[in-house]
Amino acid sequence: MMRSGLMFLLAAALTGCVYSAPLDSSEADALPPLAADRAEPRLALAEHLLAEYFASDIADRPTVCLAVSEGRSEAALPPEQETALLTRFARLAPLARCTWGAQGWRDAESEVAALVFTIHSFTCAGETSCSGWASYTAGSAPAPSALYRMAFAGGRWSFERDLRLIAE
Repeated sequence: MMRSGLMFLLAAALTGCVYSAPLDSSEADALPPLAADRAEPRLALAEHLLAEYFASDIADRPTVCLAVSEGRSEAALPPEQETALLTRFARLAPLARCTWGAQGWRDAESEVAALVFTIHSFTCAGETSCSGWASYTAGSAPAPSALYRMAFAGGRWSFERDLRLIAE
């Protein structure tokens, strides 16, 4: 009797550790776009950036993570937001898997260079108008930041990328 009770407790404990795989592309496409949530503009911008990247025809993609920065260092999105993106993009890794070191961003598991998108200086002038800068760093090579202006109209966020470089 004692042994069956222990087995039940062990089985119950293990069910909390079950990995939930990201949705395949057809299931992810069926999810409502994050751009439809007026209350989450930064998350909508993250989805927009990642959708553009993952729709490209890049072969041999590195590990890809997403970070936000409100100062000098990168941080992960809140867990529920990061999970929403991980569910939509099977090739996206949690930020904890990408580590910064002397050689730039690396995949903590494989030690190969990683690509990290960063959204920074994100602000909203009201409930329907926001802007933020976005860039990426591949290994230790940063790309220039781009300014994205956003407006919420017609039930979704729209994005306008300013093509000027910061130095202009």
